[in-house]
Formats: sequence, C-alpha cells, structure tokens
Amino acid sequence: MIRTPRGLYGRAGFTTDLRELPRRALLPHEVRLQVLACGLCGTDLHFLRQMQEFTPLGHEVCAQVIQAGSAVTRFAPGQQVVMEDVAMCGVCDACKSGRSDLCRDGCTMQDQPGMADELVAHERMLHGAEGIDPVTAAMTEPLAVAIRCVETLAPDSGKPLAIFGMGAIGLFCAAFAHLRGAGPITMIARHPGTQRNQAAEEAALALGADRALYTQDAGWQEKAGLFDAVILAAPPSMTPVAMKLTAYGGKVLAAGVTFGEDHSALLDINDMVFGKKSLLTSIAEPGLHFPLALSLIRDQRIDVRRIITHRLPLEKAGEIVNLYEKDAPAIKTVILPG
Repeated sequence: MIRTPRGLYGRAGFTTDLRELPRRALLPHEVRLQVLACGLCGTDLHFLRQMQEFTPLGHEVCAQVIQAGSAVTRFAPGQQVVMEDVAMCGVCDACKSGRSDLCRDGCTMQDQPGMADELVAHERMLHGAEGIDPVTAAMTEPLAVAIRCVETLAPDSGKPLAIFGMGAIGLFCAAFAHLRGAGPITMIARHPGTQRNQAAEEAALALGADRALYTQDAGWQEKAGLFDAVILAAPPSMTPVAMKLTAYGGKVLAAGVTFGEDHSALLDINDMVFGKKSLLTSIAEPGLHFPLALSLIRDQRIDVRRIITHRLPLEKAGEIVNLYEKDAPAIKTVILPG
C-alpha cells in the first residue's frame, strides 16, 4: 500500500489541489481500492468552472482490491473492479417495490475523490472487471449513464433521434441508441470548426451517428427538421430549442445539468400540450446498467476507446486546464494514479 495516499480536489478557475489523505479504517463490508484509472466527467468540469469551494473530483473509477473487510464475500485482494458512485441499498421501500431507481439510502463515495491513489468503498458498489484494460474499464460508469438515458427515453427503432451535446454522455447515447436500432441520429453542438467538436464529430460518426449540426451555423434548424425523440446531454437552457424540434407526440429527455446560470428554461406548455410532447429527466444515481455496460465494453460492441483522447498521471492532473479551457481536441481525459 502507498504510505500516504493522495486525492485531487478542484474549484472554479480550474484550481486543483492534490492533498494527502488520511487512510480510512475498513468497516466489515468495505474494501480498500488502489485506483488504476479515473475518467474526468462533465460534472468534474462544472466543478472546475463554477464551484466556489474545493470539491472531490472523479467517480469514473477502475481499481484493484488491495484489502477486504472481515465480512466481504464477493471480492478479494488482487481483483480488478469498477465502481458505482452511488449504489442502491436493496432494502428500502423503493427498492422492495421495484423502484430501485428511487432509492435514496444507498452506499456513496463518502466525499472521497476517485482521482486518488486509494479509496474505500462498500462491496455493494463494485463490479468485477478482470481482463479489461483499466482505462477502457473506467468508461463503464459514463456508458451506464448513457444507457440509462436511452432506456428511459425509449426511442423507436428507425425513427429520427437528436442528441444535443457531443461530450462523453452524448456520444455514448448515440452509440447505444444506434445499437438499439434508433436513427437516423443527429448530433447537435454549438461551435462548428473547433478542434474539440471536430474530434467529437469524428467519434460520433464512428459510433453510429449519421450527421452533426451546429447551432451557430445559419439555418441549422431548417436542416435539422423534426425528431421523434431528443436527448439533452447539454445545459437545461437548451430545452426550449429541443422542444421546438420535437415532432407531434415526440419525447425529450433532459440529462444535462449545470451549476451556472443556464440551469433554467422557459417552456411553451401550450405547444407541449397541443403537440402531445413529453419531457422526461434522467440522473445517474443510484447506478444502473453496469453489467450491461461492462458486457458491451468487454465484447467491444461499443468501442469506448473512440472517445478517450488524453491520459494524465495524477501529479499532472492540473494540466486539464489546457485541454478544456482552451480549444483542444479533448473529449475524455483519464487520470492515472501511480
């Protein structure tokens, strides 16, 4: 074990702080993990742009078990795992009523950063991920989030689908929706010609999208047409635009959040009522669909490597400012402790 584990915290201005962490004692059902890889999430970027207080960074974790609590039965030292950041409890009224998605009593990361040398987790949060490259396995969490979005929206096969946002979640939504038979799939982003969006568009087309449109291009809405289903992996302020592009009887799913001023939107409810349009939401807690996400990654039915553009050691994690506060061909960055 590392003598003094470290963990990364961040706040607005892309200010990062790599801190020494106290080593937590293990409870009976907990394991100690050596983090092998941790993806940088869009939520982490929101923290680094908008959160005024230092916040633990990282929850897209692939790790190796280095110590198991006295009551742990599912995992042993040496096993490679991926981790849910919130796991359902399995015993509350919601879980016992078939609505585990509404569980609010589950296991959490207890304010530990995933971008760390070590962390402690309840065994219920873990899934075995042996035989998968750790950087690739770290994509299990964002892929599971995207699967949840698509399954909640349930777009019809062969019907037009739009996805606002070409970050990791938007790209994985396109990949899973394509696998599920939806389409044609249109990706919608803001800025044409940037290095980031050029890289993202290339990845989107490789993962199953059919085209990309940009809201700063003249006449983009006319080119877009109408869609039977829309996923918003983008700020909530884009919801009215998504509704305008939704066909009669269509559905919009909002999954993007922000901690800035663009968290609200003014909707035309008359248009929604008379157009029989539905607005749904999705959030990634507690974790769902990890077994399916792992299976799709292991069998390479979704090539998650398409979105991994950068890898940084934990000591150099502060360099992410150069990848995301400037125009760079960065989609998904993975932090590598050790």
